[in-house]
Amino acid sequence: MRRKKRTGKIENPADITDLEVARKMLKIFQSAQDRKLEFDLSFKTVKQLLSFPTCYYTAKQFEEEGSFARSFDRIDSDKGYVEGNVVACTVDINSKKSNLTFEEIENLYHKLSQVKKEEKDEIFDSLAISPDQPEGIFSGPDQERISEDRLSEESNS
Repeated sequence: MRRKKRTGKIENPADITDLEVARKMLKIFQSAQDRKLEFDLSFKTVKQLLSFPTCYYTAKQFEEEGSFARSFDRIDSDKGYVEGNVVACTVDINSKKSNLTFEEIENLYHKLSQVKKEEKDEIFDSLAISPDQPEGIFSGPDQERISEDRLSEESNS
């Protein structure tokens, strides 16, 4: 096992031993067999996936254990662990993504973005001054008078 720094982050993700790669390959192969999925990842690909320091989806730094530990995700859940269909991501994101397709994730993202924009618009709309509310300190006809008062104060100094 790789040693951890005090922060819990992987010390040097590029220094991955062949034994670690072989263990990961065996684990993925067994998982694929159990779920009757195709497995066709090369040793080189698995080593490369293990060398990425951050999550493919979130760019979050991998940690040795927990929600931000490294996991392998099949981009297209209808396919197995095959070349070009596997990325390194956090355990957290992998479990949240589950069996969603990219199209479903994109739709979810757009819907959440729309809701967030609507909430933001509501907040700004509620902060806007309505015609029956008093005007703010720096708006309206008094703004010109305040500016003139400041100018006369500065010239008298």
